[in-house]
Amino acid sequence: MTSSPLALPAFGLDLALANFAPVLFTALALLCVARLVRELSQSDARMALIGTALVVLAGLSKAAWKLILALGGPDLPWLANALFPLMAPGFTLLACALWHAARSTPARPSPWLPALVLIGAGYGIAVYRSLGLALERGWFLPLMILASVANLSLTLLLLRESWRRQALWLAPLFLANFAMVFALQRIARIEPKTLSLHWLEQSLTAAGAGAFALGAWLLVRRNATASVKPIGG
Repeated sequence: MTSSPLALPAFGLDLALANFAPVLFTALALLCVARLVRELSQSDARMALIGTALVVLAGLSKAAWKLILALGGPDLPWLANALFPLMAPGFTLLACALWHAARSTPARPSPWLPALVLIGAGYGIAVYRSLGLALERGWFLPLMILASVANLSLTLLLLRESWRRQALWLAPLFLANFAMVFALQRIARIEPKTLSLHWLEQSLTAAGAGAFALGAWLLVRRNATASVKPIGG
């Protein structure tokens, strides 16, 4: 059996089921972001929806892997390993869609080209590290970096949209979600992976995703009522 990113006996059914909570929160948050993109620019809505689907599928894959293990099923590491290969392009598409929608004018080119260039670069480096340099899990680092940078970019864009709608009080909700990402990266390096540590990771993930969902929902509601400050450039 191929080794997997987490120690197999470290969690039970309750923890495995709890992993679906942040996936649900993230899905709600990104659907709100996609709706915001659609309200700003219909032409960018499809890109936002595709990005949303990829990120949600990434979370579902990891949660499904844990659930299968908790139910006594086989270890399917490809489900766990699908997280960043799906999340990286997903967040990149979302960030590019929101960036373009907020600045959309007839003269501006499609955001697909910069998005695909970024995704292609990330995957190109991943393939080179894995095949050219023969590094074990060489694909992981570049895709994790791309996902993190795209996630940060999306957060900054949402902060800008909050400012444009005189709703900077939403900033702590978006920043809390991104802060959890860095906290989880530090926790992920702690060994051994005890059950209490897994619950801590799960609690932080759910808290961050819940804050993100609330912030995105409130921002969409605000978009329908608030005046919008113009963007330079």
